[in-house]
Amino acid sequence: MLLEKCRYMVVEGPVGVGKTSLARRLAQHVSATALLEKPDENPFLAKFYQDPQRYALATQLFFLFQRGNEVRDLAQMDLFR
Repeated sequence: MLLEKCRYMVVEGPVGVGKTSLARRLAQHVSATALLEKPDENPFLAKFYQDPQRYALATQLFFLFQRGNEVRDLAQMDLFR
């Protein structure tokens, strides 16, 4: 299957749609490791649930920058392959 040949897979979507569940199932299906969001590190997430309109952008930007850092770290690891 083509999934086994993929080096990276990304699951994107808004808060609460099941990204983590899907990522875990995909990783299990292809015997891979899932790198998941770390919501506990997001200082805006609790505020987002209190006032989504006000904190949606800040919450999503934090997750975006968090993923950017993970991609950078993965690129560093690829230097040694």
